Amino acid sequence: METMTEPNVGELVLTRLLDAPRALVWSAWTDPVHFVRWFGPTSVTVKNCVIDPRPGGVIRFSHETADGSLKVHVSGVFEEVVEPQRLAMRLGFVDADGKPAAPAMVADWPVHARLLTIVTLAERGAKTLLTVEQRVVPPEAAGLAAVQKERRLAREGWAETLDRLDRVVVGRQ
Repeated sequence: METMTEPNVGELVLTRLLDAPRALVWSAWTDPVHFVRWFGPTSVTVKNCVIDPRPGGVIRFSHETADGSLKVHVSGVFEEVVEPQRLAMRLGFVDADGKPAAPAMVADWPVHARLLTIVTLAERGAKTLLTVEQRVVPPEAAGLAAVQKERRLAREGWAETLDRLDRVVVGRQ
């Protein structure tokens, strides 16, 4: 079961029922050793991953294509951590030095914009219902053409990302 909705421009809501216990899915989101195995579209690998899952803790990683032609750096801060139920983090695109920057695939991205990402994990017997909500902040940035382009790319990327997560937590990867 997977659904993907777009309640407002700049906002994505994705749900997926994973055939894995909540503790394992939590670990996939919060342990860098697990996170690098699944996060991102199939065409990328995660490099330089740091995850400190506590309020005020950092999350930093880079996506990179196999040929190195595309690198996307992301940095953020955890705003809420309720183990094993909920993560809220504010993420932004940065350059290799950690300074706010537009990602290569959307060169006119507003560097002040962030992605508020909320991950909720609910037990459904031996399975886990994952909900990922992601919205652009400030809300007025959501109407910009560059943000709308990135959100279209994000919809595609999240579908592949959740497929990868599903394979990892059920042991098929």
